[in-house]
Amino acid sequence: MSLPKISCQTLRSSILVAFIYYVIFPTNALAEWYSDEQSIMGTSVSVKLWHEDEVRARLAIEAVMSEMRRIDDTLSPYKADSELSKVNREAGLAPMSISPELSRLIDKALYFSRASDGAFDISFASVGHQYDYREKRKPSEKQREQLMKAVNYRFIQHDKVAHRLFFTQPNLQIDLGGIAKGYAVDRAASILAQQGVKHATVSAGGDSRIIGDKRGEPWVIGIKKPRGLDHTKVTSARDEVAILLPLVNTAISTSGDYERYFIDPATGERVHHIINPRTGKSASGVVSVSILGQNGFDTDPLSTTVFVLGVEKGLALVNQFTGFDCVIIDAKGDVHYSKGLMPPVND
Repeated sequence: MSLPKISCQTLRSSILVAFIYYVIFPTNALAEWYSDEQSIMGTSVSVKLWHEDEVRARLAIEAVMSEMRRIDDTLSPYKADSELSKVNREAGLAPMSISPELSRLIDKALYFSRASDGAFDISFASVGHQYDYREKRKPSEKQREQLMKAVNYRFIQHDKVAHRLFFTQPNLQIDLGGIAKGYAVDRAASILAQQGVKHATVSAGGDSRIIGDKRGEPWVIGIKKPRGLDHTKVTSARDEVAILLPLVNTAISTSGDYERYFIDPATGERVHHIINPRTGKSASGVVSVSILGQNGFDTDPLSTTVFVLGVEKGLALVNQFTGFDCVIIDAKGDVHYSKGLMPPVND
């Protein structure tokens, strides 16, 4: 079977058309969105980015996932060989050296502890480690009262220059679950920026970093419709959303009581993972808090802090800071906004 003959004129015309096409559309013709989702840090980690080169896009995504796994290996309280687990075993016995990275995280955590007068306190883990949401287990009242003696951020002696740590209460334990994911999405955003990515979103559970816009329009992030609001008309994923926020170059962290929880069969109480350090019990009065800011390293601990403080004190704290906004949904389903997000008042 012979191949069809192509005239020189036809060949020249085809080459000319191809040349014009690639001059006018040199990269965008091949560019597209690339994404991946993996289970890391006890949650779902997702990346979506725009790139002209599939190989470079996949390498960028894998670099993010690799960094997420590294952070999990370092900061997980559930991995016996993590640096955090070592700290919980040894820092109550004698002063110890820690990595600059962990030192930075503890320094930030203690800043929010001081700013909130203890509403944010990583030593909550002294009681918190007795909760198991899969097994529906919580400490007894006697256990809780005994373990609460170790819950106080002031028992954490930290030298951020020498990177030294000591717990003056030997039973004290810490957990960085209220700050580590925000830190992780910041690290991911930094990796993507270094590789020239200008349009992306990275999420780890309730923490997200938005890089640039979504190719000419804002990214639209939904705040989940919490329990207590009307779910009878839910017909699609969009109906599960209470509020839609258009965002560009922003970090957003959402803390909710609907992610890790169980219902105590004896009391009907919702037992969730956001522990009030002052009581050793699940915080109440609020079901969802979303904080907007520049960095997840700040929005993550601030969302937990506001959840514990409640609507009035939480909004007052956020309004003290520059560059942050807040959306709170209380237990009745009412929505509260910080000053920067409040709709204008018509005269």
